[in-house]
Amino acid sequence: MGPMSIHKKSSPFYRIYKDVKKKLLKAQTDQEKWLILQITVFKPELIISLTQGLSEEVLHIARRQGIKAVSWWGDTAANMSGKGLCHKEWDLIFIKDHYAAFKLRTLNLPAIQLYEAMNPMWHKPVADQKNNQVVLAGSFYDYRHYLTTILIKRGVEVGLYGARLPVWADPEIKKLHTGKFITRDEKSRIFGSAMAVLNSTGMSEFASINCRTFEIAGCGGLPIMEYRPTIEECFEPEKEILLYKNLDELFSIIETAKENPLGMKTIREAAARRAIEFHTYEHRLKIILGHVKEL
Repeated sequence: MGPMSIHKKSSPFYRIYKDVKKKLLKAQTDQEKWLILQITVFKPELIISLTQGLSEEVLHIARRQGIKAVSWWGDTAANMSGKGLCHKEWDLIFIKDHYAAFKLRTLNLPAIQLYEAMNPMWHKPVADQKNNQVVLAGSFYDYRHYLTTILIKRGVEVGLYGARLPVWADPEIKKLHTGKFITRDEKSRIFGSAMAVLNSTGMSEFASINCRTFEIAGCGGLPIMEYRPTIEECFEPEKEILLYKNLDELFSIIETAKENPLGMKTIREAAARRAIEFHTYEHRLKIILGHVKEL
């Protein structure tokens, strides 16, 4: 059986199925059974769980075997389910949001703030600007949906990509949405070809920085994002990323991008350099392994 399609995974019926299954079946998941087998047979020195919770039982088995267990949680903390990462068995927890890391530390959990990253094998400059589109990609939740309707009404040429739209989506968005879930080289090509990539985030992100921020930069896209202080820890505003605090500023940025593509190319190139030099998964993994060595 091949991998499940992104449309099926994003289906509301599939999400309901997963929730019901999780409540009814308290047994270990197939992944946890596989992991226990690896712990007992292969006996690794380190387990790194990627944006996925593990049961206390599995973590305890690892600890008994002298295996270090690290969580690298890349999603928003609000998307945790069940007990989340609130287990004393974790040796280290890496999470992208400053406040989430602080909140876990208030419980004496070993949490460290660590930003997400991009994969330079997938996210790389492969195309120069070829159109005047402002691209929005991903799930069209409340904030991004409303922002997109404003752009459309303002006459901005938009390129809309992502998985299945919600049933309540605006008819104009449904009409313009490509229905494409873009990844890897195609994402690089689309981001690089567009006039700009507007990186809006869900309300649950608060002041954190999503993975898309680093991907846009790595792809050579022109990154536009709503302001948050944490961005200055990763990119230099106005030189490597364009930030707005209100709609007037956003439309001014879009107009400037349309009128000055050469100036925007300088920002694209600077953002790509920054991403390659500081924000790849290799950089993040070195930080994680550095902390593991100190245990």
